[in-house]
Amino acid sequence: MNSLVFRISWRLALYPTLAYAVISFIFFWLYVHPARNIGSSRPEEFGLEPEALKLKTSDGVELDAWFIPNKTSKKAVIICHGYPMDKSDVLGLTSYLAEGFSLLYFDFRATGRSGGFFSTGGAKEVLDIDAAVKALEERGFKSGVGIFGFSMGAATALLSKNPSIKARVLDSPYADLGAELDYTFSSWGIWRKPLLFMMKAWSLTVMGVNINSVSPAKNTAAFAAPMLLVHGDADEQIPYASSAAIKAANPAAELWLVKGAGHGENRYRAGDEYKKRLTAFFSKNL
Repeated sequence: MNSLVFRISWRLALYPTLAYAVISFIFFWLYVHPARNIGSSRPEEFGLEPEALKLKTSDGVELDAWFIPNKTSKKAVIICHGYPMDKSDVLGLTSYLAEGFSLLYFDFRATGRSGGFFSTGGAKEVLDIDAAVKALEERGFKSGVGIFGFSMGAATALLSKNPSIKARVLDSPYADLGAELDYTFSSWGIWRKPLLFMMKAWSLTVMGVNINSVSPAKNTAAFAAPMLLVHGDADEQIPYASSAAIKAANPAAELWLVKGAGHGENRYRAGDEYKKRLTAFFSKNL
């Protein structure tokens, strides 16, 4: 009898664990190896003339990029898209910046037309930003550059410690990757914690990325360079509390709350004010 109870008990413990391991790996894989979303928008539709570039990161990933030159300006801004889209997705948010700055758009690793297999939520994407900075410096932008990021791109811009970045505009960043995943899977109730524990274990084992250490808010605390945070108060994908936490970590940061805006809607809800504020911010700080 005791033997039967033992066999039933260990099966009751083992089978759910194996099921969770499989389920967590599936979710992990879907997140870190997303389908390639290649948008149809092109710079030419916004009156821009791009130069196609290939950037190479320090760990050997080739990135697809567009350089938009401004012949009358010595200032440049790097543009970072969100997950899991590509660089064309943020043309509508930023194309007007070409009136006063040279612009560099690129696809993060594992997205768009860039190389790379894993998307890491910003942990390794900081190397992509380094490659973009290097490309601009090689073109003569030696006095520092600005950076705009949306969603994951904004979080990655906050994770980057590249000293050449002199000003940051962050549209809808998350403050902490672990907390963002916890929010995303909140509907799983009591099953959320074991699922996320296993997903984090897969991340550390397969990619060498500790999700708990990917924290833009903590990284931001020591920044002296100017920052402008933009967030919608109706954002249900990355709640406004994320930008509030980043602001709390770095009180010098400017925080603009856009009323009624969901994720990706700040530019359209704010209208011309979005263009005016971002242009003025970069003009003042670069």
